[in-house]
Amino acid sequence: MLRRDFLTHASLSAVALATGCTPESPSTIGGNVTIIDAHCHVFNASDLPAVRFLRQVVFEDYPKQAYRMLAIPDPDVTDWTLQLFLHLLGADRAPTADEEIAYLKDGTGEEKNALSPEKARAAASEDTAQFLLMVDRRRRERLSLMSAEEQEKRQPASEDKFLNYILGDQVRQLRADTTVTLTVARSASQRAFSSLGPVSRYLNWFSLFRLYRHVLVERLISDTTQQGFNPIMLTPALVDYDMWLYETVDNSPLRRQMVVMDVIAQRMARKKAGPVVHGYMGFDPLREVAFRANKTKLSSLTTAREALEDHGFIGVKLYPPMGFRPSGNKPPYPKRTVDALGFYPDKELDGVLKDLYKLCVDLDAPILAHGYSSNGSGPNYEKRGDPAFWIPVFREFPSLRVCIAHFGRFDARSSGREDLQLPEGSWEWRLGEYIKANTQRNVVADISYLSEVLTAKPKQRAFIATSFKRWISEFDPGCDHILYGSDWIMLGKEAGYDYYIASINAFLRNDCGLSDDTCDKIFRRNALRFLPLERGSRGRNRLLSYYRKNGLDASRLPSASPRLLAEIWGR
Repeated sequence: MLRRDFLTHASLSAVALATGCTPESPSTIGGNVTIIDAHCHVFNASDLPAVRFLRQVVFEDYPKQAYRMLAIPDPDVTDWTLQLFLHLLGADRAPTADEEIAYLKDGTGEEKNALSPEKARAAASEDTAQFLLMVDRRRRERLSLMSAEEQEKRQPASEDKFLNYILGDQVRQLRADTTVTLTVARSASQRAFSSLGPVSRYLNWFSLFRLYRHVLVERLISDTTQQGFNPIMLTPALVDYDMWLYETVDNSPLRRQMVVMDVIAQRMARKKAGPVVHGYMGFDPLREVAFRANKTKLSSLTTAREALEDHGFIGVKLYPPMGFRPSGNKPPYPKRTVDALGFYPDKELDGVLKDLYKLCVDLDAPILAHGYSSNGSGPNYEKRGDPAFWIPVFREFPSLRVCIAHFGRFDARSSGREDLQLPEGSWEWRLGEYIKANTQRNVVADISYLSEVLTAKPKQRAFIATSFKRWISEFDPGCDHILYGSDWIMLGKEAGYDYYIASINAFLRNDCGLSDDTCDKIFRRNALRFLPLERGSRGRNRLLSYYRKNGLDASRLPSASPRLLAEIWGR
């Protein structure tokens, strides 16, 4: 996914204010507008396969994508900068799931640096200073092996270039017998966190991955309320990348992540105000295939059922770009995967996914699926989340609730429609045609991480706005199938993040011409129906059972009446 910069802070404010917002107007900044964040994340570094996460999820085509996104002219400097990022993103710098569970339950093992973004940033800044000292030691060791004449004639090595970039020319004054002091390194680190453009944004963003997960929840709530919106529910999604990325998460295995999110959900439900938190459980069909082939001991399906029935999870998260299709799986797969299994898992993946869909129908649990052509773990894997591969699933499981995430760019061509012009050939158009023909199905799309519509390039912005308006007019005139989602913490690296919701609101109202009522549907009412929160639904009853079991106040759970459901769907 292309991660383009937002408008500047001042420009975003101007756009948001241009909506003519007032406290009485729904979906406008400053009006304490009720909102449901239907797609977010609050994982930290210990929950992720950090190295592969950086290479293939943050920087999709590492290192080529990193060179472009970081805007560093010298590849040697970029390489060292990526090494710094990996150093800061190390899993041992973030509280594990068990450590957070202990802290939340009885206050033991407090990690002070994980208690606030400011403390995490200070710790990351100090680690950056220590990293600079390490690079300088390498530089001086290299120089110490050279004669004075060789030193005089040599070209700057990669360490020199990197230090020169971070320290701001100070290294040019250093000789082999001179050391970068801790004071200089700390000063340079502070500069790196504040004055190096995209690099600074990423440094600050990676510092957030050191926080407790409940602190990340609090940060998301704070960021939302500061923009004039009142969050009543967050649905953070866990992810399971391990088997596709070949890097096992040892510090916080998925089942322990499940438990810590349960503890956080109960903690939030016991508060007198603020949003409740009910997440999506990460599900990897390949892990289940390996389990059934006696290659691993963990069953993804059993874990998903446990999360939904016992731990307060609202649904399941799928990430097809890791290497599978929602239906009709076929090669290629990673050679390591085939070698480990001893077979091509086409039918097995399809079978496991059908079992998951049956489970979600039985428990009335929605599926949140990555739905943009991005972040593939292998060649063209990013195309495997195409709605074209979901449509057979919708037909076989008509009551299944599915949200296709990252809607709204209209620039990825759907399978078999590669020759069509955009937006007609896009994933969004393919999904829209299905929705138009099946208006009462619980198939929706979210506009999470829609940073592209906030770029300063007028031509691109106009294309997205025009396509968005056409899509609604042609496929969803009531705008009943679009949800708001932030994709925080992933969104946190973008310039202008602090004004994201207000800017999305301005785009919907100004560029797309949507009414207050329609914006309220996108920000709140459509999610009340989809998640499911309507009274009497099996999904809501499942959550109410969780509330009763844990002695929680069920009135804290948002609800939609069956009457509202009937009004939305014309039943």
